[in-house]
Amino acid sequence: MQLDIPTLMVMGSFVAACSGAILLGGWWTNRKVPALALWGISSLLSAAGIASLMLGPVLREPSFLIVGGNLLTLAHGLIWQGARAIDSKPAPTVVALLGTAILIVVGLAPAARPIIAPLGFAINVIYVVAGAISLWLCRQEQLPARWPLIGLLVVHAVVVASGVHFTLHLAEALDQVPPLMSLFGMIHFESIVFSIGTAAFLMALVIERREAATKVAATTDPLTGIANRAAFVKVAGRVLERCRQDGAPVSMIMFDLDRFKSVNDTFGHATGDAVIQKFCAVAAAALRPTDLFGRIGGEEFAVIMPRSSIEAAYIRADRIRASFAEQCRTVGSNAVKATVSGGVAASANAGLSLSDLLEYSDQALYSAKASGRNRVKLAEPKAVLGEGVPAVIRVA
Repeated sequence: MQLDIPTLMVMGSFVAACSGAILLGGWWTNRKVPALALWGISSLLSAAGIASLMLGPVLREPSFLIVGGNLLTLAHGLIWQGARAIDSKPAPTVVALLGTAILIVVGLAPAARPIIAPLGFAINVIYVVAGAISLWLCRQEQLPARWPLIGLLVVHAVVVASGVHFTLHLAEALDQVPPLMSLFGMIHFESIVFSIGTAAFLMALVIERREAATKVAATTDPLTGIANRAAFVKVAGRVLERCRQDGAPVSMIMFDLDRFKSVNDTFGHATGDAVIQKFCAVAAAALRPTDLFGRIGGEEFAVIMPRSSIEAAYIRADRIRASFAEQCRTVGSNAVKATVSGGVAASANAGLSLSDLLEYSDQALYSAKASGRNRVKLAEPKAVLGEGVPAVIRVA
């Protein structure tokens, strides 16, 4: 089979149709990802548009060129809408349809026929560049597939922009089949790569995001967004090991909300959840970026503070206690007057095990409870041998 422009366009149309089917199939199993449906429909419209553009010069029927141009512009509008939908950004359908509407309105004037094709290419460039910018602005999401998708959009915008030059300077050749080794041929070669590449990387992006969400769900408490017990224990173990290698101190704080069952029984679980969220917000704002904060039980929380003395940890814990009591006097219209108690333990050279730190800080916590609640206590004296240095820095 001889490779010429019509054959290349048939290939491009077929590839775009297959890409569209794959993306729609992906959307069918991921209904919460509208970007797959939008990009899939875009690919199908591109397939129809390329086929129409092929039939125009072959059949000597200009109406096919008009239809093909409109379909491709509509496809690029959906590419923009799909790129926005990837990051759940607003993307009004009227904007996606606007480019096609402009072409149709301009096409009603016979005198405007020479500018319809370059105008269509220019509109397509705007849509693609806007889509690439939208994806780039959300680059803080660490998903590798985002970058090649942005790259394909940028390359596609450059190639489509070349179509503006082609149609402006060779308008008389639009009704003829151009040679394969021409700018028009390059555009159709690129469209095949674009169809395959965007389908592959968009599917990869969806898979990467799903895997990232699964990982976050496995390590994050769903109510508060902080580390759950399993994640806290795992990461805290690594923090303790680093401090042990460096001979640096490490502190542990245990918090427990006072009379939390009474809060739930009196004001309801919704208010109880709000109290927990308020405590986490207060604590997170007071902690250092290097501190690890986790929920290890219903109303129990722990903080491991690398390179922190027990005195510094105590000051920070008491600051959290006082701030929480002040900010949680009321929740909504309820006079909750919630408070929290805390216990602090530390190891001068990280010689204690994680379980020891948790145990000693927990004992200090329950000492605070027994002393009347709404207070922070230091761990009782423990003589722990570790390279000749007492592991607990200070006697309460």
